[in-house]
Amino acid sequence: MKKYLILLACLPITAFAEKTLQYSVNVDVYSQPVSVHAFLNDWDTPNLKQGKNAFAHAKMQLESKQAQWSIGWVWSYDYQIQFSEDMAKLYYQIENNQLIDANKRYELALEAQHIDSVGTRIAYDWQLNPNWIVTTGATALIGRHYVNGKFQATGQTGSLPELMDRIAWLNGSFNYSYDKPALKEDQLGWNERANKGYGYALDFAVQGQVMGSWKVDLKIEDFLSYLYWDNAPFTRYSINYDQNQRPRIDLRGQLGKVQQYRQKLPFKVSSEINYQAQTKPWAVSISTFSNEYLTLAQLNTFWQTEKLKYGVHIEPQTDSIGLSIQHKNFGAKYMTDNLDSNQAHRFNASLYTQYFW
Repeated sequence: MKKYLILLACLPITAFAEKTLQYSVNVDVYSQPVSVHAFLNDWDTPNLKQGKNAFAHAKMQLESKQAQWSIGWVWSYDYQIQFSEDMAKLYYQIENNQLIDANKRYELALEAQHIDSVGTRIAYDWQLNPNWIVTTGATALIGRHYVNGKFQATGQTGSLPELMDRIAWLNGSFNYSYDKPALKEDQLGWNERANKGYGYALDFAVQGQVMGSWKVDLKIEDFLSYLYWDNAPFTRYSINYDQNQRPRIDLRGQLGKVQQYRQKLPFKVSSEINYQAQTKPWAVSISTFSNEYLTLAQLNTFWQTEKLKYGVHIEPQTDSIGLSIQHKNFGAKYMTDNLDSNQAHRFNASLYTQYFW
């Protein structure tokens, strides 16, 4: 199976006759507690907001299509984190050299996934009737990088000024798997690496028209999809800290490897309900983007000219606004909550170009 998937992932798209060739890029990024720039740079910012989610999803495709068949090359990137608000605040205070809150009970939780992969996708359009099309696709993947793990802890602080003195007690554990160490395990003499991953991703889409003026789009990516990593290293430790005990820290666990680690890919769901006035050049729609942790909704308006379609997009949950333009051969969209990229918490951009012959 492994050799078959790797061969399929490297298959050149020129092996098939083409009528349409399309290149597309889509990036969705959101960080609730700090700006995207700060999230990617050690939370270096004076501003901290409430929130417990952050994600970055990106996909690049080069695809050809003939009749109902499509085949193409795909690069996919997923980085999503969910954390408790106590975890976000504590990490922010430590990274910005601030004294952590005194006399406070902390409930700390962190769950993270980080995946980088490439592959070859094959899809088929099923024409159910003149108004409805169902598309099913499968991608043979080669994994290039991954981290997958959890951290949980409960603790209590006192009122002493120094960090380690202020922590009265802490009980917690962390468990994560990776292709290469991410928490400075090399300082313990551990620098094991996983073999390159392999696996598959499934996708499903529905497009339909109702009563002439209403259109429905639904797309589900990476459902029931997995990467398999051979000789995968892991870090599993429990930590117990008590200021009144000696020694104060009891750290137990292990660094090791498993013969094969199965990583479930994070799913993404996109949907849109569109109303197009049959005798007017305008349209309105409601669209959503969802992952495992949250759903973001957008309100969209469009204006159609002879060759171009212009769009305005508003995302109330993130206070974001965007613009788009579409043509038969190209299109682009840009949306953000702040034009200053160092302050933006939300960013969505897409671009496509296609050629017909």
